[in-house]
Amino acid sequence: MDGTILIIDYSEYEREKIKITFDNIGDFEFIEIKKPDEFYSLKSIKPDISLVIIDIEFPVAEEGFKILSSLKKLTADTPVIIVTKADNKTYRKTALDFNVRDYIIKPYRTQRLGNSVRSILKIDQAKYNIDSANVITMSVEDYITKEFKIASRANKKLSIILITPVYPYKATLEKDKKINPEFEKDMYNSVIEKVKLSSRYTDTVILNDNKDILVILPFTDAAGASKVVEKIKISVSEALNNLDFKFDQLFYTVYSTFPDDGKNFQALMKKAIKQVEDKIMLEKITSIGENALADARNKYNKFKM
Repeated sequence: MDGTILIIDYSEYEREKIKITFDNIGDFEFIEIKKPDEFYSLKSIKPDISLVIIDIEFPVAEEGFKILSSLKKLTADTPVIIVTKADNKTYRKTALDFNVRDYIIKPYRTQRLGNSVRSILKIDQAKYNIDSANVITMSVEDYITKEFKIASRANKKLSIILITPVYPYKATLEKDKKINPEFEKDMYNSVIEKVKLSSRYTDTVILNDNKDILVILPFTDAAGASKVVEKIKISVSEALNNLDFKFDQLFYTVYSTFPDDGKNFQALMKKAIKQVEDKIMLEKITSIGENALADARNKYNKFKM
């Protein structure tokens, strides 16, 4: 055992993310605190705690600094890392009084926290055979693998939203010269910005070369994904209405959920793409004239038993 880490954060997702970070650092024990009462009910703090990682807004900064004050009295020499959404100069300055070695803003890359931990605990990076290039950057594949690992370890749901262009309608617009490449680029930038604004800070928005937009929703079930989809549609529609377009004319939006719809990213994407294909097929069917549908029904009715 390389040491003990005290994690103080109300978010289960954030606590799991922190623990995942230590997978490539060493073999550590974790003490998790998810609400102030749990901290104050601790009969004692282990004197051999290696590091404290805390969200200073627990749930408000006043409470977070109160906890840091208590920790200072119990373990004055234990280093502290603050990981929080609060990018506040006053908080940063006050934190210096509590042996805070680093102040990291959420959302953050796990490599950012990992580098800080190695530096503070003086852990030799080579000991764990970590490629320095991988510490600085993370590929989309690595990021997605990490998120599935967090969800699986915590026994939680994870959803993905796929927003993909309606290509037949897009082709019609281009043919009628209602959009051009420059206009299309500006439109997509506007859509992506709206999608990001509609997402939570724990969500990640990814854009590929095919103009597909993928949103990763950690610790989110199908009902939660449905709510995020509706929020995105409302937000993006406001931008598109100003351009005389409707969201559903330009994009198909579907979602799938781990582990219900698949055990890995590939399975979730397969499910999402199948939903898009079903929508395309449905549109092709419903685009047939009502008279043609009636004729077809009459023909098939002849074969009813």
